[in-house]
Formats: sequence, C-alpha cells, structure tokens
Amino acid sequence: MFLMLSFTAPRSFAFVIRTGYLVLGLFLGSCRPQFLDTVDLELPSKLVVGCNLVLESDPIFQNDSLFLKLNQSAPLFGQQANSDSGLAGATLRLVRQRPGLVPGPDDTLSVFGFDELRSVYGAKVRRNDGSSFVQEGFTYHLSVRSADGRSVESSTTVPVWRFSDTTMQVLVQGSPSTWTRSVQIRVQWRDLTGANGSQDPGYYRVNYRITGNPWFDEDRWLNDHMGWYPNQLVNVGTAVNGLFTWQDRVDLSMMPGDTMPSNGRLEVAIQRISPELFRYLRAVGQQDAQDGNPFSEPTVIPSNISNGLGCFGSCVQFRLSKPLPW
Repeated sequence: MFLMLSFTAPRSFAFVIRTGYLVLGLFLGSCRPQFLDTVDLELPSKLVVGCNLVLESDPIFQNDSLFLKLNQSAPLFGQQANSDSGLAGATLRLVRQRPGLVPGPDDTLSVFGFDELRSVYGAKVRRNDGSSFVQEGFTYHLSVRSADGRSVESSTTVPVWRFSDTTMQVLVQGSPSTWTRSVQIRVQWRDLTGANGSQDPGYYRVNYRITGNPWFDEDRWLNDHMGWYPNQLVNVGTAVNGLFTWQDRVDLSMMPGDTMPSNGRLEVAIQRISPELFRYLRAVGQQDAQDGNPFSEPTVIPSNISNGLGCFGSCVQFRLSKPLPW
C-alpha cells in the first residue's frame, strides 16, 4: 500500500521533476509504493521516508515485519554528495490509535532494526499471540527524526472492508506463434462496507502477477506502472449496483522452442486503499501519462505530510488465484 515523506523547509522555489518506485512495505513484493523526487534550490538535501501499511484480509499471507526505507536525497549543488544515500541512525516511532480511545502501552512500535545493505528499517508487527500491530479502522501516526535533527510526521487510517460476490475470470488466447499468449483478466467484487463519507466513498487498486513457476519473476506485478492503460486504480464511480469490475490484458512471449510452463498461476490482489493513497497514486499516474510532454498541464501531487511533502497511506488486501489455462 503506499507512503513517501520528504522533509522541506520554507523556500522560494521548488518543483516536482519525476516519480519512481520504492520497494518496502509490510511484506516485500506486494506493495510497490511510488515516491516523489523533488528539486529544492535552497536546501542542500532532504529527508525521504517510505512506508506502506498493508493488512491482509487472510492473515496467512501476512508476514511479521514492517519495512521502512529512509533516504537522504542528493543536494542539487555543493560537494556533500552526488547521489541519493541511505539514512542510518534515524529514530522511528509508529503509534496506533483505536477509534474513540487514546493510545495505550501496547500501541507504540519504536524498536526498529537497520539493514545496512538495503538501507531498510524493519520491525516485528506480529505479536506472540498471533495478532498484528496493523488493524482495520485504527489510525497510525508515524514520526521520523534523522540523526541531524530533522523530523517529519504523518497519519493514516487503515480502511475497514467487507466484501462478497468476488469472481475472477481468466482467458488465454493463442497466436500464430506458439510462443505467445494473450492473457485476459476480469475481476468483480461487491463492497459491503458502503461509503464512509464524502472523503472516503470507496477507493481500490488491483494488481496481478504470475506465480508458481520459476520461469516468471514472481515479484513483478504485470501492471506496476501507474501511467499504463488501463490504470489499476478503481473508484466508487465505476460500480454498477454496488458491483465493481476491473479488467486488463497482458501479452506474454517466450523464446522460440520453449513451452509455456505448466504450473503457472495468476494471482490478483484487490486492495481497499485509503483516500490519501488513492489521490496520490492517481496524480502519479496522470504525471506519468504526460510522458515528458513540455506542453501538458503540470500535475499537482497531493501531500498529507506535516513539515514535509508526500503521502502516507494504507490498505486492506484480498487475493485471488487461478491456474493459467495455457
């Protein structure tokens, strides 16, 4: 699901130049949050924090660690650094708040280990009794303080989601070449939660990938680029009588002489995402769709970060899986 924090200070001129990918999350390989890169003409560098709170509707899939990526961006001018670098020595604090209650002694997560090789901070989120630190309907407050005293803060509320009538159709069509297949996917679901209000009427993201065979890169989601068509974001305006529909197609090719793997499965992840995450990802997709056109209207990237720039989001995820009928 997905967050980026960028520390900034009062300045006269700053602008967004591009977007990228940040690999982190409650479990690696399923969140793929995007983050912003900015150019600041006054600050020598800025603090960039990446985090995504993801709660699996089926706890079997949920791992026991939360990963956060901290970076210090390279300054535009000066001799300090010529590339982005990991930010060691930071202090992280994640506090959860139950609806209508103040945080208690067990609602703070502050013990994070640091992986120097990947510049990733990790913390255990699954308790000894099997419960997860991440829960539906809880609000999470994140604060990060770098070793040099800079700090950023943000909050997100994990959506509450109940669904039914979930179906998944997979159609595989051949081509004159025996090494190419066109895979068509159609997914439907009904949201029983209903609209939570004007600020959160219901936002979703759908991703899909091939699993079960080493021929495919199982960490690669086949629609992981926000600017591609169709976009993987779905909102309440696309529902018909409460039933949501998402579909896509991907063409798969192999080397001549190879055969399609027999054990391949198609996995689809449906995510009920927080409003700030939806608005951020939609803006990222609009920016990517401009494809560097200098005459296009600039895209305003929304921010929900205190003392910084970026987006802290969350989601509840449900998965479907079917064999690929080659």
